[in-house]
Formats: sequence, C-alpha cells, structure tokens
Amino acid sequence: ISWKVRRAAVKVLSAAIISRPDKLPSLVPLVAPTLIARFREREENVKTDVFSTFNDLLAQVGASNRAAAEAASPDEMAVDEAGAPPSPAAAALLAEVPKLVRAISRQLKEKAVKTRTAAFHCLRMLAGSLPGCLGEHAVALVPGVTRALKETSANPLRLEVLAFLQLALATHHPAVWQPHCATLVPAVLVLVDDRYYKITAESLRVTAELIRVLRPAPPEIGFDFAPHVASIFAVVRARLDAQDQDQEVKECTIETMGLTICHLGDACAEALPSTMPVLLERLRNEITRITAVKTFALLAAAKLDAKLSSPLNGSTVLQAVVAELASFLRKSNKPLRQASLSALEVIVTHHSASLRPADYDEILSQMPPLLSDADLHVAHLALVLAATVVHRAAALTVPRLGEAVVPRALALLTSPLLQGYALKSALDFFAALVAHNAPALDFGTVSSKLLELAATDAAGRSRHTLGVLSQAVAVCATMVPQPAKRAAMVDAFIKQLGQPSPHGQVLALLCLGEIGQRNDLSAHAPLLDAILAVFDSNSEDFKAAAAYALGNVAAGNLPFYLPQLLRHIEKGKHEYLMLAALKELAVSGAVVLAGFAEQMLPCLFVFAEREEEGVRNVAAECVGRLAAAAPGAVLPALEARLAHPSAHVRAVIVNSLRFTLNEPGVHLPAPLVGRFLGALNDQDLKVRRGALLTLNCLANNRPAAIRDALSIDLLPMLYSETEKKPELVHQVDLGPFKHTVDDGLELRKAAFECMDTLLETSADRLELQAFVSRLVDGLSDDHDIRLLCHAMLGKLAATPSAAPVLLSSLEAIVDPLRKTICATLKDNAVPQQIERHDELVRSGMRAVRALEKMPDADGQTKFDEFVRTTLKGGKLADKYALLSAEEETKPADEAS
Repeated sequence: ISWKVRRAAVKVLSAAIISRPDKLPSLVPLVAPTLIARFREREENVKTDVFSTFNDLLAQVGASNRAAAEAASPDEMAVDEAGAPPSPAAAALLAEVPKLVRAISRQLKEKAVKTRTAAFHCLRMLAGSLPGCLGEHAVALVPGVTRALKETSANPLRLEVLAFLQLALATHHPAVWQPHCATLVPAVLVLVDDRYYKITAESLRVTAELIRVLRPAPPEIGFDFAPHVASIFAVVRARLDAQDQDQEVKECTIETMGLTICHLGDACAEALPSTMPVLLERLRNEITRITAVKTFALLAAAKLDAKLSSPLNGSTVLQAVVAELASFLRKSNKPLRQASLSALEVIVTHHSASLRPADYDEILSQMPPLLSDADLHVAHLALVLAATVVHRAAALTVPRLGEAVVPRALALLTSPLLQGYALKSALDFFAALVAHNAPALDFGTVSSKLLELAATDAAGRSRHTLGVLSQAVAVCATMVPQPAKRAAMVDAFIKQLGQPSPHGQVLALLCLGEIGQRNDLSAHAPLLDAILAVFDSNSEDFKAAAAYALGNVAAGNLPFYLPQLLRHIEKGKHEYLMLAALKELAVSGAVVLAGFAEQMLPCLFVFAEREEEGVRNVAAECVGRLAAAAPGAVLPALEARLAHPSAHVRAVIVNSLRFTLNEPGVHLPAPLVGRFLGALNDQDLKVRRGALLTLNCLANNRPAAIRDALSIDLLPMLYSETEKKPELVHQVDLGPFKHTVDDGLELRKAAFECMDTLLETSADRLELQAFVSRLVDGLSDDHDIRLLCHAMLGKLAATPSAAPVLLSSLEAIVDPLRKTICATLKDNAVPQQIERHDELVRSGMRAVRALEKMPDADGQTKFDEFVRTTLKGGKLADKYALLSAEEETKPADEAS
C-alpha cells in the first residue's frame, strides 16, 4: 500500500478518535494494537503521524480517566463508587501498555532523532493520561533515557526526555525509580551545566523530582540517598552562586535548592549556614524575590533543620527574612504581597519563639492598609496571619494589635463585599482575641466595640452587615472563657426584644440566632416565647429575623426545641414563618439532623401540598437537606412519592434532589438518580421544569451521576423539551388587544440551559449531530434562548471534535443567524427594546465570528457568501469589524 494511503488512513483514525470520544471503550481495543504495530513504519512522515494519532488516543483516554476519577471522588462528584477504578477506555489501554513499552523501547534504539523525540513525547502523554502505568517497565526505559540525555547535538530530543522524566518521576511511586537513581542522577546533573538555558531549567526541575524520589518523606530514611547528596548540592549551589544566567534558570535553581535543604538538609548541614545568605540575596533581588519568598516559606515548614537561625549581622537569617517580607507588604505587586503574607504565616506558625517583639511590630505595622475590601483575598491572608500571631505570640503583640489591626478589622466587617474566606478569617481573628482574654482585648472590650459598631448609623446598616456583625458577636460569645458572660449577653438580648428600638430588636434576633447555632441556649427559659412573640409584629423584617433566630436557636439543641416547633406548626399559626425556621434549622443543624428525620418529614409533606409556590420551594429545600442528613430514612419516602397524585408534591420531591446533591459528601446510587429524573416525562409542566433544573444541577455539580444514562434515557427527554409545542401556546384576550402566552417558554429555557451545562461538563457523552440539530431550532426561538444557542455555537466552534458536525450543518445555521443579525426594529421602539435587539445582534455576530475561525468554514458557499456580503461588505461591516477586533483582543486581556 502506498505511503500516502497509509498516511491518509492514519489521519482518518485520528479524526474518528477526536470526534467520537463516546466510542472510546470500543475504539481502544481495536485501534491501539494496530497503531502500536505501525510504530515500525519505515516512512518517517507516516511514522510521525502514527505517533501523533496515538497521542490523540492517549489524550482522549486521559480525559475519560480523569472523569472516572472525579466520579469516584467524594469531594468532587461522588455517586456510589467506593474507589477510583479506571474508565473502561483506560482499562483497555492499560492492557496494551506492555506491548506499547516494548514497541517504544525498540524505537528508542533508532538513530533518527525525530523518531526518538516522537517516542518520548508519546511516553510523556502516556504518563500523564495513565499515572503509574509505567511502574513495571521503568527498567526497560532507563537505558533509552540515559542514551538520549547524552545527545549533545539534539536539544529538542533532550528537552522531550527531560519533560517525560519529570512527569514520570512525579506520577509514579518513588520506589519505582529509586533503584535507577544511580544511573539517572549523574546523567541529569551533567545537564544542569548545559549552555542552553532551557536544558538547564528542565534538568533542574527533574533534579527537584529526583530529590523527592530519593527521600519522599523526611526525616524518614527508606532509601540510601547519601551517595547522591554531595553531587546534587554541589551542582545546585554552583548554579545558585552564578549571576549571569536566565531568569527561568535562576528561579528553578532557587526552588531546587529549597527542596534540597528540605529533603536532604541533614546530610549537608555544614554547608547550610553559608547557603542561607545567598538565598537571602535572591530574596532581595527584584527579579527572583517571589520565588525566594515561596522557598523560604518551604524552608520554614521543613521537618529538617534548615539552619534559619544561623547568625547574620547581629541577628539571624530568619529575622532578616521577616524584615524583608514585612517590607514587601508595602509593594504594589499583588502576587508578591500574597506570597509574603503566606510565608509570614508559616514562619510565625513554626518559628514564633525565634522572633523578637521588634519583628512582630514590623509585621503588624504593615498590615492595616491590607485590611480593606479593595482586595478581599489579600485581606483574608492578612487576617489569617493576624490570627496566627494571636495564637502564637499574643503576650508580645496584643497592644500593637489593638492599635493597628483591630480598628481596620472592625471597619472591614461593615463592608457589603465581605464574604467567603475573608469573612471566615475575620471571625477567626476575633475569636482568637477573645479566647486569649488579654485585658485590653477581652470579651467585654471586643463585644462592646462590635455592638457599638452595629448601633452606629443603625438605620443605614444593611441586613448583610448586621448579619456579619451578629456572627462576630456570636463567635466572641462562643469563645469567651467565662460561660457566665455568654449567658449574661443572651439575657440582655432577650430583654432587648421587648424594647421599642426596631433596629435593636433585629440585631438582637440575629445575634441570638448566631449564638444559639453555636451554643445550647435551652437553659434560657424565656427565649422561645420571646422570639415567637415577634411573629405577631407588623414588620416583615422583624418576622424574618425571628424565623432566622428560631431556626438557629433550635439547631443548637434539637431534642429540646424541635418537638416544640412541631407543636407550634400543628396549631396552624404563622405556618410560613415556622417553615422558614425549619429551613434555617435544616441548614444549621445538618450534622445532628439525621436522628430527627422521621419527626420532620410528615410536617414537610403537608407543606408540599400547599398552593403557594414560595411555601413549596422552602419545603423542597428542607426535604432536600433532610435527605442529605439522613438518606436511609428519607430517600425511600421521597421515591415512593414520585407517583403521588398531587403534582405539587411530585414537583417538591424532584426539586428537593438539587439541595440534597449540593451537600458535600452525599452519595446517591445512579439508578436512584435516574428514577428521580424520570420526572422529565411527567404530564405536569411544573414537575418537568423541576426535573430540568435538577438535571442542570446534576450536570453542573455531579456530572458523573448522569454520564451513563445520558445517551440512553436523558438526552432524548431533554431534547423533546427544547421543541416548541403548539398546544402550550394560547392567546389571552385583553380587550383592545390580544396577548400570546407561551406556557412552554420557561421549560425550553431550562432545557437549553441544561444543554449548555452538558456541553461544558459532559461533551464526550453528547451525540453532536442531534445536539447541533436542536441548536439550529433554538436559533429561531425566544430572545433568551437565542442568546444561549449563540454561546453554545461559539463553544462548539472552538472544539476540534465538533468541527465536522458544525461544517455539515452550516447551511442550516446560516438562515436563522441571518434573520437575527439583519432584523430591524420599528421606529417607535423603546430604549429597552433597542438594548435587547443590540445585545442579540452582537451575540449572533460573535457566533458567526467563532464559526468563521473554523478550518474550512470558508468552503461552505452559503456561509461564506453571508459573511462576505452581509457582515464584511454590507451596512453591518463596521459593527462586525469592531466586534471581531474586540474578540481578538480578549485572550490578550485575560492573559495580562
């Protein structure tokens, strides 16, 4: 057969592998042996294409294997798998690894540099796609590695070998490579002195991995690494001392020296005192300081003695490092400030006893400007450092903290932007202060400052700010060393509920709720009646705050409070508020909720039948959280009600699954999830919409739960919901005019949103021809649906595997896009209509621009004519040119 035919056949295989990842389990056993056998191809160009196609196969298998690993990870997308078995495609490829290694080992003996480079690239792809798969074959690969490393005239080959070696060392157990260190270490160290800076940098990275292999868990000694220490340290130290070298080499050298000291420092302890000043000089160098900051953080956390206490100019290396890091906090370089704060936190944690009061003063004096909502991540790191300082050296720092840090931390609590990690760090800081109980910053002082802050401009404080301040008060009350002070504060808040001050009442309720969530308040007898009395208030804010307080207080002692709540619900008074309290209880008391599921379920099922949608939504959240806490007791009851005669109940049951799966660590069997999603076939629109929202939630957060069922069951039902159904469209007679109402519009929106999510998370499971067919229909639908379809077209156009399907569908895509882009408004259009129209036109143009970038798109006559005559040559040419320029500059902006 002609080499041209063989080469064309290989390219066809490549296209099949890339475009049909869903067929991998059947493709791998068929294609992999054939490609491996063709590694012996005599024509160099064909052999290169064979390796390239096999790399495509490895990339697709790696993606499927990562998806399988995520499916088995409890923290990510767990369903019901206990371990992390390889995907079917990966299992099939693993069976071919011995043949693959033998075939590549033969190629490594070839003279052709191009062939060996391709072989090592294939090995690198294999190590990345199937980590650990080369464990039994290292002995067969090492000779080819060392031989290639000695090819002084073939830099691309050596770079590929070093890249493979770095990945292989990192993805395999150290015991795999330890027997070969005597061969690999000298071969790599020789390249550290290479004249080509890229070779030097890569060899330093490999040296770092070799250091981890020699001693994976210091100070333990599981392998005789001593013979290699002197040579490694000497080579890296020589590079560290060198001045005239590339920045990448400098950074790699600093990182490698840090690892050498952390893992092998006890074997070269006599050389460390002279090495530390050199590293300190790199810390003071503007080019290398960020890398040096991270290295000193690594040294500070090392389990071996890194000699940071070595004397230096009247102080120690550690104290000089702290002074430099503190000065970096004034710099405008954000990554530098972040790295410095993290490094200081590690130093204070591990070496607080070695720091002087002046060192702490230097750190704290630089922190106030960082405690701002202008950069919440920096504020979070600064607060973590401040809390660590309190824990480790409170006696030396409390006065300075009170002057420099506390006022700014209090001001930060009033920011409407404060949330997430920054909020948690702020609360931890105040908790640490109160727990230390210093006279100047004890519970009384800190809590009075917080309450005074809440009372200042009380009318202007947002609910968010009051909630943050109440959380701060609660953590202080929880951490106070004297429980009597907490009890006195609770009594004061209860008394405040009877006073006429409206803002004081809301704050008191929020504080009682937060304190009750963290502490058992059942000893305060008047508390429950005082909160329930607020339910009779005329203010909705008061009643909402009371429901919040009641639910959180009950979460602090469920056996005591839950029966009382259920009795009040049975009386039928303030039902919605009591349900809101149950929701707060379910959120706050999730840890201990399992034992009370049977008591709560009947009440929640009653609420599920209510006509008010708001009540049913809250009931769905409560049921979902209850199912997450006690799946064994709740899920069978939910499954039994999937066939309930009331559509309201069925909708609540299906919607509840979203809240169940949002809880971390919840494992649901895939068949059970499939039965819940069977509601996509329900006759009621509300139930089907709930099922679509649940499917979207699963596709976004737990795609592994639905991957296997997508092509068989779920996608056909999903696609049917994207169709415009005439029976759901009707006209409402409003007298002078008639209004058309489409009851299926929300369903279609939810269906297309779900398609968008599936494209992001489960693209390998989609039949793209059917998917694109539904997109084409969506291009002529409602405004919001068209926007979604335009965005999906852009994503598909950027996906190589989707290109053949899109190219074949371009003719059908052109007409609806032309209709959207060329549409005109009436002369009496209002500004809102003009804005929506312009948004839709720009969205359509972005889709066209993405399609235009596809290879061979200009070969589709109809599409090419539309772009040339309408967008590049018509009245829309200027707008399209401007949008195209904006699209071209986006990647550069994001990179910067």
